[in-house]
Amino acid sequence: MASSLQGSAALKALYAGNALWHTSALVHFSFRAAYMMKKLALRKKSRDPAVSSSPEGDAWHHDIMSYLGGMNSSLALLALFRVYVLFKPESRLSVRTVAGEASLDFIALSVLGLANFSQALCNFTISAQNDRWIMGKGLDRITVLDALFTVLDWTAAFARLGAVA
Repeated sequence: MASSLQGSAALKALYAGNALWHTSALVHFSFRAAYMMKKLALRKKSRDPAVSSSPEGDAWHHDIMSYLGGMNSSLALLALFRVYVLFKPESRLSVRTVAGEASLDFIALSVLGLANFSQALCNFTISAQNDRWIMGKGLDRITVLDALFTVLDWTAAFARLGAVA
């Protein structure tokens, strides 16, 4: 099994499948939270009337689903980077360069930056608009660190990309 996944076509298909899967999770959990709660949860079959009366969940559930969707954005990006490199191995994103580690740093820092950005974006939009969470209301540590690491990760990533050129 493992050796069959080492072929170029199989590897491209695997990364493409991962990219589609995580992109789908991003879209469905972030932008269709109520629909996904209704589709995935067994709330309507619950014996608790408070639960069964809202099979699509409530705003708390939707916030949590949005954060889950946001985290999938970084995984989708990682898979897309790999698909791109497999089709264009001579690209600056490939680890097959003379300064190979710089491009690997670019990929890792870009993905980490997107993970932090997805959370910061949820903090500044979803959480800032409701009274369910502390995030996005000021200088709470989660919002500050998500925003700080977004800037640091992406600044370092693009600096490393320039070092490979």
